[in-house]
Formats: sequence, C-alpha cells, structure tokens
Amino acid sequence: MKWLISTAARYPWQVIVLLGLITIVALTRLPNLRIEITAEGMWVNNPEALALYEQTIETFGSENVTVIYLQDEHLLAPNNLTEIARVVRKIEAIPQVSHTSSLFSMRHLRTESGYVYSNPYLKPVPESREAARTLIDAALMNPLVERNLLSRDGTVMAINVYLDLSEYQRGFDESMTAELDEAIAPLQQHLRTVFHLGDMSIRSSISEQIRSDQKKILPIALLVLLLALGFMLRYLNAALIPLLTAGLSVTWTLSVMAALAIPVNVITSIVPALLIIVGSTEDIHLISEYQRGIDKGLRRMDANHYMTNHMATAVLLTFITTCLGFLSISLNRIDLLQQFALITATGLLLNFIITVTLVPAYLRLFAYPVVARTTMDSHLFSVTSAHIFKLIFKYPLTSLLCLIMALSISGYWATRIDINNNVMDYFEPASPLPYQANLIKKHLAGIQTLAIVVSGERDSFLQVDKLQQLIKLQRYLESTGHFDKSFSFADYIGVIHSGINDEHSGRVYLPDNDEVISSYMSLLGHTDAATFVSEDYSQARVFVRHSLNDSKRLNKAVAEVKRYANISMDPRLEVTVTGSSYLNSQAVDYMATGQTRSLALMLTVIFLLVSMLLTDIRIGLIAVMANLFPITILFGVMGLFNIPLDTGTVMVAAIALGICVDHTMHFMVRYRRLTRECKSELSPLFKAVQQESTPIIATALALAMGFSTLSFSTFPPVALFGLLSAMVMLLALIGTFMVIPLMLLMLSASLFRFTNPLRRRDTDAFPSQENGYLTRVTGRQ
Repeated sequence: MKWLISTAARYPWQVIVLLGLITIVALTRLPNLRIEITAEGMWVNNPEALALYEQTIETFGSENVTVIYLQDEHLLAPNNLTEIARVVRKIEAIPQVSHTSSLFSMRHLRTESGYVYSNPYLKPVPESREAARTLIDAALMNPLVERNLLSRDGTVMAINVYLDLSEYQRGFDESMTAELDEAIAPLQQHLRTVFHLGDMSIRSSISEQIRSDQKKILPIALLVLLLALGFMLRYLNAALIPLLTAGLSVTWTLSVMAALAIPVNVITSIVPALLIIVGSTEDIHLISEYQRGIDKGLRRMDANHYMTNHMATAVLLTFITTCLGFLSISLNRIDLLQQFALITATGLLLNFIITVTLVPAYLRLFAYPVVARTTMDSHLFSVTSAHIFKLIFKYPLTSLLCLIMALSISGYWATRIDINNNVMDYFEPASPLPYQANLIKKHLAGIQTLAIVVSGERDSFLQVDKLQQLIKLQRYLESTGHFDKSFSFADYIGVIHSGINDEHSGRVYLPDNDEVISSYMSLLGHTDAATFVSEDYSQARVFVRHSLNDSKRLNKAVAEVKRYANISMDPRLEVTVTGSSYLNSQAVDYMATGQTRSLALMLTVIFLLVSMLLTDIRIGLIAVMANLFPITILFGVMGLFNIPLDTGTVMVAAIALGICVDHTMHFMVRYRRLTRECKSELSPLFKAVQQESTPIIATALALAMGFSTLSFSTFPPVALFGLLSAMVMLLALIGTFMVIPLMLLMLSASLFRFTNPLRRRDTDAFPSQENGYLTRVTGRQ
C-alpha cells in the first residue's frame, strides 16, 4: 500500500496520463448506458415463488393491464361514445397491443324471442342516451363488467389494454406511453377526466424522474462538496482533489455498468451521488495529513512520504470496511438491493484506486505549501473536540448516563419500526400517479392484482360443485374488506348461462348440472376463457384486484385467505396465491433478516479488525459500541416518526456503519501510534482527539451535507435515505469523540499497564495549557 502511494508521488505525470487515458476510454462507453425499471427487481430472490408466478403467467396469461380511465357526467352521450369507439380502434391498431377489453368488445350474451345474441354491449353505438342507459344497466349485471369496465353510477368507463411483451426492448415503455397519450388525446376535448395507468406508465414515469434527479442532484452534490471542503479545509486545492477523484470514479463506474449491460434503476440511480459523497472521505484524510507535514516545514515530496507513512494503513482499512458495508447489503434477497450493493462496491474499489494514485500525484505537482493563520491543532474543530474531551474527562459518569439514556429511549422506539415495500411509495403524495390510482380505486377497483390459483384434477372445473367452490372463495374475499373485486371462471360460466337461459332474468347464476358446462365450452371453445381456466380445466384462476399498498396488510390478508382455504374449501382442491403485488410485498419478510445479517457482518468485521490492530479485544468491543450508537439512534428516530423500513431506508444502517467505522479506524490507528510515542497514560488519547478532529469532523460534515442533497430527489425513499444518512454521519461524531474516549478512559488503567507497565497515569505529557483540566486521573468525577 505504501509502495503504491509512494510510486504515484514519484511518477505524477505518468499517473495522470494513465488515468486520463482510462477515463477517455470509459467516456466512449457511456452512450450505451440505459435506464430500466422492472417490478421484478423489487421481488425476493425466491426460486419457488418465482416459478409459481411464471407458471401461472404461462397457463393463464399476464395479469398486468393498463387501464384507460374515462370519466364524465355525460359519458353515455352518443357523440362521446362514438368518439370513445374511434379511440378504441386506434389503440387496437397499435402493433404492441395484444388486445383490449371494454364495453366495445365485451359480449352482451342474451336471449330475445328465442334467439341468442352476442354482440358487444356498445357495438354498434346506441343512437340515444336512453338506449345507452338500458345497455349500461344490463352491463352492470355482468360481474365481469361491474367495477371492472364500468362504475356503478355509469359515469366512469375503463378500457383495459393488454400489451404484447414478447419483443420488449429498450424504450418500449416510453414509446408505448407516448402512443397511448396520442391515442387518447382527442378524448380530452369531450370528457372531464382522461388518463391511462399501468405498469408501463409507472415505469416510464420512474425513468423520467431518474433522469430529472440526475440532472438536479449531481450538480448540487458537487457544488455542496466543493463549498464545504473549501470552507472547512481552507484552500481551494483541497476541495478540487475530491471533486476530481469523485468525477473519475463516477465516470469509470457508469462505464462498467454500460459495458456489462447493467441498467440504471430506481436504486442504482443514486450511485453517482454516493460516489461523489463517500468518495471524498479518504481524500480529506490524505490532504489533512499532507498539510500537517507542510506545517512541520517539509517539502512536497517529504510531505507526501509523511502522509504515506501515517495514512496508508488507515486508508486501506477504511476502504475495506466501507466496501464491506455496501457489500453487506447483498445479503438481502431482493434483487434490486443486491445489484445496488455490487455496483456501489465496484465503484468504491475504483474510487480507492483513483484516490491512492491521483491524490499523491496531484499534491506533488499542484499543491503549493499554504501558510495557515493557525496550526492544524488549534483549528476550530480541534479546539471544540478538546473541550468535549475535557468535559468527558471531568464528568465521566454523567456522560455515561446520558449515553445510556439516549440508547434506551432509542431502543424502545426502534421496536416500533414498520416494514413496507410498495412501488407507489416511489412517488410523492401530490404526484399525479397516486392520485390517478386512487381515482381508479374509488370508482372501479384497485390497480394492484393477485392471482389465486385453485388446482384439482383434469376437468375439475367443468363440474358445478367446483365452480361453487370458486364462488364461495370469492364471497369470502368480498367479506374480508381487504379486496376490491374478484373474477373467476364461475363468473364467466354464470354470464353465459344466464344469457342463454333467461329463466331467472336479471341475475347471473350457474347451471344445475355438469353436462351444460361441458356443452357451453364445446360450443364456445377455450380461448375466451383462457384467462380464467387452464386448457385441461384442472386449474382455475381467481383474478383479484385490490388497493392494499401496505405490504404487511397485504401479507396478513393473503395469510387469512390461505387459512380460510385450508379450513373451509374442498380438501381435494389446492389453493396457492401469487401475483406481482404479492411477490413485491413478500420482500418485507426478508428486509428485517437482511438488515440483521448486514449489521452483524459489519460489527463482526469492526470487532476483528480493531482487536487485531490494537491486540486487545476490549478495544474491539469499544469500537463496536461506538458504531452501534448512531445506528441505534437511527432506528429510534425511524420508529418515533413512523418512517418504515423499505428499499431506500433499509440501506441506511449498513452503509452508514461502513462509512462511520472509517472514523473509528483513523482514530484507532493514530491512537495506537501515539501510545508508542507518549510516556503518559492520557496524552495519547488527548492528542488522538486533537489530531483527528479536523479530518474526521470535516469529513462527517461534508458527508452530512452531501447526503442531504439526496433530499432533493423526487423519490421519497431516496430522499429519506439521504436525510437519515446525513443524520447518522453527525451522530457518528458522538460515537467517535464521546463514546470511544469515554470507554478508553474507563479502561485506561488496565490498558496502559497491559501495553506498557512503566507508563505513568499522570498527565505530565499533556500540553501545559490543558493541565488545568487534566490534573490527575483521581481528580475525575
């Protein structure tokens, strides 16, 4: 490690040329970078559940639909219906549209004067509003229409659009969204409310938000970093170096993503900002140590050597811990988080290589000695940290009680954290998409779907008793209040039978014997019923629409359905539940487990590294306690303010721990070196606080300000991630400058006797101006 930094300092121009050439090659790859949003990325990597979902799609077809929502008090006016029919034809002519379902295609099966008619409800378009009203009243008797294609009051109509995704490729969502926008545009002049909503439009909206965020957040992060570092480190070169390393890191990382065809998604979109923020930390420590050498009167090359000797080990250790912090997120079984962890860890590796080569080369060539008005140790941060140390030294028991109280309160609130994983949380409440989803729910049924698959033997669902089991299940679903609407093969057969046999006019009902069902299907064929029943009639799908955005509520509701099926339904039938919304909600069961694994890994690494570094497991435990402090407070704040653990906030603890441990490593490395140099027992600790205060506090403030720029994101989870991470960066200062010194003071006697029995416990080796406070250990509270 020392050799690499020293070599970069000896051959600065060669290093800069090499880095420049690599960057030019990386820039040529960036045009291939793409943005891709998929619901599957939010799912848990559970092969069994995924196989069931794929098998269901293969058997019954896709459950995903784009709803074109049309609302107007005069919706049934003939001119409005004529214009809607024209739009439906235009939509069906789009090559990527597989088919549509609407009152212009749903067959109105009925018997009149002994003849059976099956033309669609609104084809041809009725010539008067009264005729339209009669047809609408008939349509509302059809369970496949009511609250699916038409609201109960007849003022809202839906056109369900099904897409052919066999040739799904880059730009599909955006192009289809544009085509649908163009197709429905004429209706804006005739109807009060017109829009379309579905997975495609949601993905398209997210992609647009990502582009908007990148244009906004990256410049703000760069500006904040430049101003913060320039102010705190007091000269411009100190601020330019982190910007250079961060800029190169972002370019290299994005080029790797483009080369490996890894798309930018809602979570990986924050990687560039993270590299700008996190990538600056080691630059600050290196620059600080270099400036310390300059302050000692060393020349540039000698100051570089001074920096290398004092910082090489700490920089390597902090890279390892930070990288592990991000990698630990991959222990989560959600694909989106695993991908984020691997990409960010790769970016940090590239940033580490750039930092340890570019920083010494740049300092050798361009950093001129700066005569500061004050020395590093009398900097504002050093003075502040020294006073805090004095207070801890003077009132150790009070300090300890305050920390214990804060941890206890936070621990209580941490138990109240909810876990949620809902795609609508990606949008602000005032965003059009949540508003549109609520409109569809209010007048029709929720846009989220479930598939309840009921399996039996071959031809089971050509039997009346099995269809009655489906109706029994649907009635239970309605009684729970959790679900908005359900459709099944029983509804389909009921509509056919009541249309052909008008014995009980005005209601939908099943035939009395199995032969009638078989004859209907022989006459009509399986194609129209394919979405509800398998070709061999051994499986039936109950299609459920709902608006349960809370993952815990959905999981609980599904568990109740499974329990009801096991107890109350025919034991010869097997009931399974799948669907994109359910797979998405299952992620909450793994978030807490993944969070625990990530934190356990990081705390174990911290304990082992620090224990080996200082050859004392007690010091390792102190380091763990110092880094647990900000994490515990974090969870307490989340519980207190009802901030759920989701795909954004689940990353905060592991990432923050990986970054905050950097402070611990730098502090402990310097403390170890000072214990070898100082004869006094307390002097190494006091000097470590003073000498590390400037780089650590400057780094923490820069990180906090950098993370806070993510609050400008249009994605609420990302904005919360930024704000919570900024808070943890500041809390980490308490862990470093209060918890560690306090714990070391409590262990000071045994520790120093262990490391050097001849060392004194007095404070003679402290700077004389500090002896007013640090008189003797026995003078403490």
